[in-house]
Amino acid sequence: MDHAYSSELLKYTKAMLLLDVHRLTNADDPVKPEILLTRAGLNPREIAELLGKTSAAVAKAIQRAGKGGE
Repeated sequence: MDHAYSSELLKYTKAMLLLDVHRLTNADDPVKPEILLTRAGLNPREIAELLGKTSAAVAKAIQRAGKGGE
C-alpha cells in the first residue's frame, strides 16, 4: 500500500473514531464536528466535503472556536 494512501486512510479513520467516541461519551457537550475533525487532522476543505458544507463555513466555525480550541 502506498504511503500517501495509508496516511489519508489513517486520517479519515481517526476522524471517524473521534466523532463516534465523542458522540457516545459526551452527548451533552456542544463541541461542533468541525472542531473534532480539525483535531483529527483534517483541513477545512476535507471537513466541508464530509459535512456537506462550504469550506468558508467550516473555516468560520473553526475560527469562532478559537482556531481549533473549544
